Amino acid sequence: MTMKEKIMPPLVLTLICVISSALLVLAYNLTYVDTTGIITDKLSAGLSEIYGTPDGFEMLINDDGTVKSYEGVTSIIDNGSGKTAFEITADGYSKGGLHLLIGFDESGAVCGISVLTIGETPGLGTKVQDSAYLDRFKGITSPDFQVDGITGATYSSKGMNKAVETAVNAYSQLKEEQGNG
Repeated sequence: MTMKEKIMPPLVLTLICVISSALLVLAYNLTYVDTTGIITDKLSAGLSEIYGTPDGFEMLINDDGTVKSYEGVTSIIDNGSGKTAFEITADGYSKGGLHLLIGFDESGAVCGISVLTIGETPGLGTKVQDSAYLDRFKGITSPDFQVDGITGATYSSKGMNKAVETAVNAYSQLKEEQGNG
């Protein structure tokens, strides 16, 4: 076997891999759509659940084009008239098991919570998405609130409390930055 016969198969395979990779990168670049700052259908449904209508809401964007966020807050959605919602993913029993949209009204109080997705234990942990439980958080304006947990769903309840506390703190920080705090 000559040197040419030994080198040719690996060289051809390497060439095929390089060409395939280049075509994959090209296809990605041609079809990529930047969704930064876009309110998804899931977020829109959450806004409808909290406010009745998602009209007029926009995701807040930083000067550099990135989505505005705070520690624990994925995105902030505002309608420019005092209604602000915070997208939060919190740990309950499951890590990242609570994906929530927590809305504030013009007075700065929690006016509703929409559970976008939940990865908690079915039957127990998922009780935190019941409207009777979520309604306990309405009217909260300060991070030092007290909402009793659900028996048997301790971690999920603590995760929900932590998410609301995060949203209240983020709301205060946002208003402070806007000069309204």
